[in-house]
Amino acid sequence: MHAQTLTLAAAVLLTTPVYAQEQQAAVDRDAIVAEHLTPLIDAYLIPGAMVALYHDDKLTFHPIGTLSYDTERAPDTRTIYEIGSIGKVITGVFFADAIRRGEVTKHTKLQELVPEGTEVIKGSDGTEIELWNLTTHSSGWGTVPVNIAPTDPDRPFHGYTEEMLFKATQIMPLNRNPGEGFEYSNFAVGTLGTVLARNAGGDYESLVQQRIFKPLGIVDFSIELNDEQRSRLAPPTSGGLTVKPWGETNALAPAGLWSTTAPQLITFAMENLREVNEDSLEIYESLTNARETMFDSGFGRVGFGWMLAMDGSSYWHNGQTGGYSSYMAINREYDAAVVVLTNGATMYTTVAGEKIFQSMLGLNPEPAKPTIPEALDEVYIERLLGTYKSQWGFDITITSANSFIYARVTNQNAYRVDKVGEDRFGYGAVDAELGFELPEGDGPATSVTLFQNGMEMKCVRVEE
Repeated sequence: MHAQTLTLAAAVLLTTPVYAQEQQAAVDRDAIVAEHLTPLIDAYLIPGAMVALYHDDKLTFHPIGTLSYDTERAPDTRTIYEIGSIGKVITGVFFADAIRRGEVTKHTKLQELVPEGTEVIKGSDGTEIELWNLTTHSSGWGTVPVNIAPTDPDRPFHGYTEEMLFKATQIMPLNRNPGEGFEYSNFAVGTLGTVLARNAGGDYESLVQQRIFKPLGIVDFSIELNDEQRSRLAPPTSGGLTVKPWGETNALAPAGLWSTTAPQLITFAMENLREVNEDSLEIYESLTNARETMFDSGFGRVGFGWMLAMDGSSYWHNGQTGGYSSYMAINREYDAAVVVLTNGATMYTTVAGEKIFQSMLGLNPEPAKPTIPEALDEVYIERLLGTYKSQWGFDITITSANSFIYARVTNQNAYRVDKVGEDRFGYGAVDAELGFELPEGDGPATSVTLFQNGMEMKCVRVEE
């Protein structure tokens, strides 16, 4: 099992080609949603989803599936989801708004906004990181800070402080000089939101709510949820297993720890479709400026958090935390927007979201076909459950839920493993397998061997 990558979302830039308006046929929105999300539900990647679609002046909401695996209740428009790295678009607008207010410029150097005595690392040629590098993933920094040390393996950003972040700006190596290339970075965007809030004399969450959401009439959009909001939070899942939510205030929250409902997020998306004139509120100037693309990643241009699809007119972003995944896209040329919120952590949500967007605009893409895992016999499952100890200093704990088994390596998340052969199970996310040794008869497995990177690491059952 590999070390957890701790990403909020993968930077997968998919194209969204759009046909001319006259080529579009009338579409059945419920059927589109069902066609592209039912395969994810059948594969136990998500229990359900809440989808919002806007096109031709028509806004519709589409619940599908169930709120969790142990209820028949469907999600609704008040159901709250973590949106993951879609929050990077929110931080991008926060950046554009700070520019409009005269607090910073695109080219303000990060060094100017860090605490006194902090020496931000420079490129090998002496190039300094500027704020635009942080929002476009062109700083040269990798995904997560080198000094991250979560106290809870299920919440990888838990407890990451501003002090730790500013320390990391001094020691985090640059993989390339600033401005030389694209490398998706939660650390960079977390740093951007943190320094902008510090410079403005407030906290990131409150400032974003005051400066961006309030003028747009958006509510119910938070990082720290109150008790009433937590009661509406869809239970987070991963591969059919209930996990922990990530949302909390910390120095990396600007990279994607916001939570909200489908109506609130589609409102934000739709406000980006408005035409701006001299009578528009100032926030619309910030929304417009945030869509400026400043850097070519090689597979799409990047703006202030927004990704510009290969069609050249669709702006989008996806998101994923430990138990949620999401997708948002807009196309101003066709006055269209889509939001897909799910409480299952899977990149298939991005694939489905894009296909739903294409279908709504008159295309007919084939739905994704994730593998449907084999449900296991409960007697067989009981023989595999338990903790297995290795000589390399880690344990593997096998648990079960919904007729599947899950493997947790010490200090890592639990992942579902699916049967790929006799007493052999594979990880879906990484190239690794587990092989169980079972005695004749009906006794429990005596050991499990982890097969990865050409190595075979045998772990022996610990008697309880």
